[in-house]
Amino acid sequence: MKLIIASLIVFSIVILFLFALFPADVSVSRLLQIKSAPGKVHKKISDLRQWNWNEFVYDAFPAHYLANFGDGRIDSTYIHLRNVSIDQVIDKPDTITTRWEHGTKSFVSSFTLSPQPDGSTIVEWTLQFHLHWYPWEKLASMFYNKQLGPLMEKSLLNLQRELEQVSN
Repeated sequence: MKLIIASLIVFSIVILFLFALFPADVSVSRLLQIKSAPGKVHKKISDLRQWNWNEFVYDAFPAHYLANFGDGRIDSTYIHLRNVSIDQVIDKPDTITTRWEHGTKSFVSSFTLSPQPDGSTIVEWTLQFHLHWYPWEKLASMFYNKQLGPLMEKSLLNLQRELEQVSN
């Protein structure tokens, strides 16, 4: 019996040290070129009231809003819903940064806009997470790219579609 208990303790310590090797900061990024001027792209991203292109908060907008999030609030610099709060923390011509909070967890979302010689704009969207030392949190972070990446891609394609329709 003592051998089993000692083995479990040693195994737990090995697992703890193994997960300590995982990084404490994780980022998921997506990039897309939009055939629209940087000013138009910036205006669409910086005004959170126009985030109906964003799959992460799509349900918060007019057709879905009252049914699902009647007690939430949306303004140009924040979206406060029942289960998530998004606050704009940086708004520069080439960078828009928001802080997302869900319960006790939070992360930062950054949009970097790079103007191109042909008048288009490259948009890089990065979600940055700081992880605690908990092994289960670091293990879960291994799947962030697969979970969040497709939603980010779909959101950027929605943004591209909206902005390029306006340009045409």
